[in-house]
Amino acid sequence: MNLVLSPLGITLAVAFTVGLAGTLGWMLRVPPPAPRGATSSVRSVESIRKVLVPILDLGASVRAVELAARLNQGHKAEMVIVYVHEIPLQAPLAMPERDPRIQRALDAAAFIATQHAITPRTKVNVARQAGHRIVEIAREENADLIVMGISHQNRPNESPLGRVAEHVVRNAPCEVVVDRVPRQKVSLIPSEFN
Repeated sequence: MNLVLSPLGITLAVAFTVGLAGTLGWMLRVPPPAPRGATSSVRSVESIRKVLVPILDLGASVRAVELAARLNQGHKAEMVIVYVHEIPLQAPLAMPERDPRIQRALDAAAFIATQHAITPRTKVNVARQAGHRIVEIAREENADLIVMGISHQNRPNESPLGRVAEHVVRNAPCEVVVDRVPRQKVSLIPSEFN
């Protein structure tokens, strides 16, 4: 039996051996450990089971529904959209008669959620101070996350977040995400649905 070594055969054998060794080395290498906070952050986002989205300023709040839906993508958390109607101190604390603006706001918010395969629960609440009621609802619903949209308009002597968002951020029993719409994008968001 004669064994003949050809240069092409030797080249192919060396290339195959190098490729196999490289693949095995890559498969058996131990990846670097994840930074300490990264793994707990991923777990905390995956543990969100209920998201509360308060509707205050129509344009900014509708953007908040979109943001909440995108944050919820793939996690199957329940979404609760609540319209908090502030009643002045002089008026009786009663649910207003059917207000078409409130219903349009809830319909628009629910439509955006359904575009992301989420069926939200919607509700209307009345309160003297919207921020206090949002915090109460978050406790009642056992919410894991509140997503709020605010516009750039502030009253004099208010914090940059505004009175309502400031109270929610300071007192919420869960995480709060605040989306502040930049001035240049305000004109792109409808403030009223016709």
